Amino acid sequence: MDVQRLETFVVVAQSNTLAEAAERLGYARSTVTSHLQGLERALGASLLERGASVNRLTKAGVRFLAYATDILDKLAQAQAAVTAAAQDRPSNLSIGATASLCTYRLPSFLRTLRRLMPNLETQVFVGSVAQLRDQVGRGELAAALVNSATAAANRPAEEADRRHLWTDRVVLVGAPDLVARPQRLLVTAPGCVYRDIAEKEVMPRLGGVQVQQVGSVDGVKSSVLGGLGVGVMPAIAVGPQLESGQVVEMPLPALSPVMTELVWNAEVTPAHVIPHLRRLRPPQTLPSGRAPHAPRHVSRAVS
Repeated sequence: MDVQRLETFVVVAQSNTLAEAAERLGYARSTVTSHLQGLERALGASLLERGASVNRLTKAGVRFLAYATDILDKLAQAQAAVTAAAQDRPSNLSIGATASLCTYRLPSFLRTLRRLMPNLETQVFVGSVAQLRDQVGRGELAAALVNSATAAANRPAEEADRRHLWTDRVVLVGAPDLVARPQRLLVTAPGCVYRDIAEKEVMPRLGGVQVQQVGSVDGVKSSVLGGLGVGVMPAIAVGPQLESGQVVEMPLPALSPVMTELVWNAEVTPAHVIPHLRRLRPPQTLPSGRAPHAPRHVSRAVS
């Protein structure tokens, strides 16, 4: 089975339209269509629903997607292992992350890297977004996971040294008996994206509330659960508590979402690791509206 067709199918499954998939792959749209049709002929089944305004997989397509992704991941692992062996040196990657990302996003990201490159050793360092970007720029860190409330609208979605991995919904939450008339707004430390959102978007709407700094997102969460006030945080941080009713979301206009991206320095990142970083994609949204926790990876054919 042609590996390029598998890659085309996986990227189509992760894209809204065939045109978007073609742009990601660097193919003409007719090439994407040809790859899909060839794959469907080989399998004897339709993989994509026809006539829809956005890409929708058939039941056969959903089933095949898991196999196609697994095949491409295995090829990526083989490529990384062979390249590392040829270089006769271990692969090491120093990664930075903000404190909140270490808690809610880093574990699944590291599992993705380990699945794709089993021999890759990682070391993780914690810092603010400004510190991490500066360390990556100077080559003190190979890569970093950083977040921002700016959706990078004026910047290409995929530059040579960065990839968008997640977009998290941001919520203002508190105990059920506090959200009607909040008296205290719990905030993270200066320089944190959630502190910026609290100051720029929440404080003007709440009026004269007392502001109390409690450090990190985890500090805001534990203080909210302790009934000390209301706080801004990613929805992923309080999903179970929202579902159980232990905390509730305040009915304010939607807050700015927070984008997480991976940035790296090509001069200090192992050469055989960079192609895998460039192929990381945001997770595919599931039919229920939920998304997997780890970014998906697409690998081109091994030459």
